Amino acid sequence: MKALFLTNRAPRHQKIAMQAAPDFLDMTMLEAPSRDSILANIADAEVLITERSGVIDAGIVEAGRKLRLVQRLGRFTHDIDVAAVERAGAALCFSPLLVSTLVSEHVVMQVLALAKTYREAAHAMLQPGDWPQPRKCDENYFAYNWTGRTGMRTLADSTVGIVGLGEIGADVARRLQGFGCEVLYYKRNRLPEAVEAELGIAYADLDAIRARSDFLCLLTPHSPGAGESIDRAYIDRMKPGAFLVSTGASTVLKEADVAEAVLDGRLAGVASDGFVYEPAPLDSPLLSLAREHPQANVILSPHIAGGVASNDVAARAREFENIRRLKDGRPLLYRLV
Repeated sequence: MKALFLTNRAPRHQKIAMQAAPDFLDMTMLEAPSRDSILANIADAEVLITERSGVIDAGIVEAGRKLRLVQRLGRFTHDIDVAAVERAGAALCFSPLLVSTLVSEHVVMQVLALAKTYREAAHAMLQPGDWPQPRKCDENYFAYNWTGRTGMRTLADSTVGIVGLGEIGADVARRLQGFGCEVLYYKRNRLPEAVEAELGIAYADLDAIRARSDFLCLLTPHSPGAGESIDRAYIDRMKPGAFLVSTGASTVLKEADVAEAVLDGRLAGVASDGFVYEPAPLDSPLLSLAREHPQANVILSPHIAGGVASNDVAARAREFENIRRLKDGRPLLYRLV
């Protein structure tokens, strides 16, 4: 079975996808292809797999005269001509990504932990203090907030900004829908209004999203020139007392500037799952901040937002489930057409 795989992901991820593909699949992979390149390679494809790869218009679908399945990896299908796929008699399916689910859950955890000053509270419980004498709790007695914590806030009625709204950012927005918060987003190419309405999000440019966000979530991928771009000048354009959450490219924070901004109160807290150098050295500014200031509102994790093995061969093999079902004549999952 011939397949054409379109992706914008880095060669490392492409290699894993190729290894995860079923043996019966004769797959051609194109990275960030032009429309002409897609047209030149689609004529014999029975399956078109598209992942972060731009518009699939009617001309592309019509050129794929043998297409039986158009498979989007992820939930976004707004850039696929659904009517053209239907006219061609092919199936159109999307596929929720395991890594997107894992990372988006981690982002929500980071945001909530910062809002509830979780680390400070957990640290205070383990320290001796001038607390009341312990008594057994019942319906008439409990020692609410016996360590005297302050600064806790709700996510409800807050503004959450997402910089870099791809599949992960969209899943974060979906998970925030029940929290009663305003969600702003920024990406290079604005989403259609119908998609914004479905996700409950509003577009804002970088200046507006920095100025308005109580929680600013950075989900941008690695790209040339983006390293350590979140410096003091960037932070000073943020809303005073905002929280910074970094779960995208591991090199995006200028860690010394971020640590300084937490210490002087410009930032109310920071959460990061990635570091400029990994494994993070013990003298990393963020690790030093957490170690030397245990009451600082700092949530750090050792690059685990994607789970234990969210992008290995076994995990990516799940993305080919519909191709196996197509071969076997079984019903397809997440089918739109």
